[in-house]
Amino acid sequence: MTGISIYIHIPFCLHKCPYCDFNTYALATFPEREYTAAILSELDYRATLAEWRGREVQTIYFGGGTPSIFEARSIARILQSISRLFPVSNRAEISLEANPGTIDTELLGELREAGINRLSIGAQSFSRELLKVLGRMHSPEQIEAAVLSARTVGFSNVSLDLIYGVPGQSPEQWEAELGAAALLKVDHISAYGLTIEKGTPFYQSYRRGLLRLPPEDAVVSMMELANSTLPELGYKHYEISNFAREGFEARHNLAYWNGADYLGIGAGAHSFVRCEPPFGDNHGMRWSNFALPNKYIKEVSSHGQAEGWRDTLSKSDAIFEFFFLGLRRIEGVKDSEFKAKFNLEIKQSYPFIIDMLMEQGLVEFESGNLRLSDKGILLADSVIEHFVTEPSAELPQAVNTD
Repeated sequence: MTGISIYIHIPFCLHKCPYCDFNTYALATFPEREYTAAILSELDYRATLAEWRGREVQTIYFGGGTPSIFEARSIARILQSISRLFPVSNRAEISLEANPGTIDTELLGELREAGINRLSIGAQSFSRELLKVLGRMHSPEQIEAAVLSARTVGFSNVSLDLIYGVPGQSPEQWEAELGAAALLKVDHISAYGLTIEKGTPFYQSYRRGLLRLPPEDAVVSMMELANSTLPELGYKHYEISNFAREGFEARHNLAYWNGADYLGIGAGAHSFVRCEPPFGDNHGMRWSNFALPNKYIKEVSSHGQAEGWRDTLSKSDAIFEFFFLGLRRIEGVKDSEFKAKFNLEIKQSYPFIIDMLMEQGLVEFESGNLRLSDKGILLADSVIEHFVTEPSAELPQAVNTD
């Protein structure tokens, strides 16, 4: 029986950033006790179901929102519940997202004692001016203090999130950001390009011409800087936006990219479970909880769960997700894995698309591995969008494995 990952969504923030389109809610006061109780109830319900019962938990991730605004005892109660309901690997990676402005040495010590062993700090920038543009409430000094406090209380796995392509940012400033992160000797760095999402204040400002983004060539230069500079500083480039010291890759995120089963708990949380072997055209199930926290709490109190929708993965869906997720890894996807899942070779699924992308120098197919080229990594979203197309309607006969 394969292991699973558990994601816990804490949707509350003290302040919502103008670029954020996640399922988050900025509240001066929030129902921590009621929400924690709902999470515990949903865990109790899910643990009784056949698809989850008895499966070893390999990673746990508290995301948001800002999980670090919850009291450590609430986090501890959730972890204790998971340990009671599921076998948890003694090597489990247990991560929590934190805002530098909401943590101190005392809280971090309590979180470490509760069982959190990986801290993901939402730094976003070391520039006071750019932090203001991004609507962040912390200072560069608080980022450094957060990392030092984390080390002081025993965190041996610390990650920083950074954003590039920010209005007013230059490639030179971005290079300085990367250097500042490396100077703190963190173990993992996520470097995300700013995206303007519909429904956000940034989107409204952009449409009115009030938000001036860096030129496209400057943004490409920033991405190239991350891809070249961070490996030189000791960080392996293992996923499009992620870099890690050897052995510190984010195992929870790798579970997503590898197509593993994961259980999402909390308002708006998503879950996925494979159907192996497939049952007809059913290759798996995915579902999402109701997004509004109050609706989530009410549904769980009445039914033990709060599913808002559920969908079945067809073979075509599963093939698309194999490429959509797997091509985010720098190593790409393996023909052997694809053949084991679908009894097909990779080039039998999207023969024309793959040949076209190879001719354009965007992907490479060597030794049974299909991966993005250096050029393809810079255009990753556009390249991967090609796989939204329905897999070949005239697939050859399945490979005979006898």
